[in-house]
Amino acid sequence: MKLEIEITEEEIKSAIERKVRVAIANESGAWNAENYIRDRVKHHWNAAVESMVAQVIGDSSTLKEMVNRAVEARVKARVQSALKSI
Repeated sequence: MKLEIEITEEEIKSAIERKVRVAIANESGAWNAENYIRDRVKHHWNAAVESMVAQVIGDSSTLKEMVNRAVEARVKARVQSALKSI
């Protein structure tokens, strides 16, 4: 007796993906997963913030707009203050 089964690459990928999903679900449900994730976020927090700040500063149009809004708000406040004192 001869038995042949054809399994496509897509079926293999799908089977492996299911196994990976189960492994990830099991690992993320472990008691220490939440603490580990929190520690990793804390570890990378400063670098992420520094990167975002550098990106905003590096984008001169965004920085100019932010500075213009801040200056405009200060000028308006001074003008209103001056008008009230008249």
